[in-house]
Amino acid sequence: MISERRANKEVDQFYDLDQSLKTHLSKAQILLEVNFEADGLEEVLRVLKDICIQPVEHQIRRKDDPMCIILYLSVGDMGQAVLRLTETGFTRLKGINPRN
Repeated sequence: MISERRANKEVDQFYDLDQSLKTHLSKAQILLEVNFEADGLEEVLRVLKDICIQPVEHQIRRKDDPMCIILYLSVGDMGQAVLRLTETGFTRLKGINPRN
């Protein structure tokens, strides 16, 4: 029961961050949830580097375990980045493109 409550709390926190995202004027964004045990941010950056994608910047939005990170990318890289991250096992993510 406690782990179920914890899971629901984590879902709600990711959902709250997801709902609070605002489109950037020129950059695509990926909101991503990662675990501390897996060296989360380093693993994400390694996966992207393997496909020659370098985020413009990143922000840690939640430092708890699991962490939530926002990656800022060029618009052309977002689709490939989301695909590769999901193929690698990251399942809690959302990508948004800038307004046109």
